[in-house]
Amino acid sequence: MKQAVLIISYFLMLSGLIAQAPQSFNYQGVARNASGVPYVNQQLSIRASVITGSPGGSTEYSETRTVSTNAYGLFNIQIGSAGATVNSGSFAGINWSLGIKYLKTEISINAQPYVNLGTTQILSVPYALHSKESKDLIFPFSKTGTSVTDLLSISNTDNTPSSSAVRAVTTSGRAFYGTATSGVAAYLQSNDGTALYAYSPNKTGIMGISNGATGTGVSAINTSGGLALGVNGNLRIYGGNTNPGAGKVLTSDASGNATWQPSASSVATIGFIANNPAQGGLQNLPNAARYKIHTATEDFDGSNNYTLYNQTPASTFTASVAGMYRFHGKVQISTSGGTVLNYADLYLVVKKNNVETDVAYTLGGRNVISTDIEIDHSVYLNPGDQVWLSELSRADNGTNPTLTRAYFSGYRIK
Repeated sequence: MKQAVLIISYFLMLSGLIAQAPQSFNYQGVARNASGVPYVNQQLSIRASVITGSPGGSTEYSETRTVSTNAYGLFNIQIGSAGATVNSGSFAGINWSLGIKYLKTEISINAQPYVNLGTTQILSVPYALHSKESKDLIFPFSKTGTSVTDLLSISNTDNTPSSSAVRAVTTSGRAFYGTATSGVAAYLQSNDGTALYAYSPNKTGIMGISNGATGTGVSAINTSGGLALGVNGNLRIYGGNTNPGAGKVLTSDASGNATWQPSASSVATIGFIANNPAQGGLQNLPNAARYKIHTATEDFDGSNNYTLYNQTPASTFTASVAGMYRFHGKVQISTSGGTVLNYADLYLVVKKNNVETDVAYTLGGRNVISTDIEIDHSVYLNPGDQVWLSELSRADNGTNPTLTRAYFSGYRIK
């Protein structure tokens, strides 16, 4: 089109003649009525709008100005120059490098409603305006490409320690953000120095996060026998399943997974001492039937693992941690009125996974009036396992034997 040629020639000339690009561009048109007759020597109101993306897209800039046509109905304006009324945006704020631009023109004669002359694509960005912007990156900036080597390479050959090849600054948020579907999001290398130096005067210098169940937030590796991690300052390990607490020590399992555990000196003694038969010191026992030994009092319970006869489960020790335990029991079983006690035996019972097992037993006297029975045994327990004493006795005349003395104690060995 002749109009396009005129505009392009004009801007090429401007860029060659002046160093500072003008914030305007020329537009020329002919105003005609519905019959095609030009408006000769007529004053018009022109509304020009620069639109981005599509003819119906967003308006980056809009202005209104008054002009007069010549003897051929021709008018000429400089969009963006002084003398216009700005309706929206600013001419200086138009991003010529982003998106396709369209120019929409409307005219009004004698204060009549504006008539749309059409919206046309600006096929050539004004040269002087674009050359002014092209020396700088226009933000936001986004570019996609492909390369078997570096897609972007920046080198600073200065040897000043404070010099940088890339410097990113943000008031808040992320100064640098890198993502990788697979592989490494950021690869840093220094042959003789520090590959990564992170400094925060008040917050966190380096933070690593992994949402995967088997992932690692921060991994440090040294393949030459040196230190993989050096810490100069205070150290804090917390969160996850590490279970921190005052006085705990850091330990690991066979795979190297670390947790905080109570130190040997801070662990409460797991043990108990229970005494005296229930029922006022004389506990009636069923004749020829197994029966639990019930104790009435506690002399010691270091970790509240033993429950008395009036608690649940009655007269029972419950292990809270895994380990080797030692138990000691001593009872006296008697009859009254000279009745012969045919037999009396003492058992140490362990309940694991709801299965009761006699792990040890001691045979008492036979055909006696009274017998003292003692048992001492060690057993490995898991958390939740239960232990108690049980007896089996029979009186000759079918009467109930009596528990006249009772002692039961236990503790964790290791």
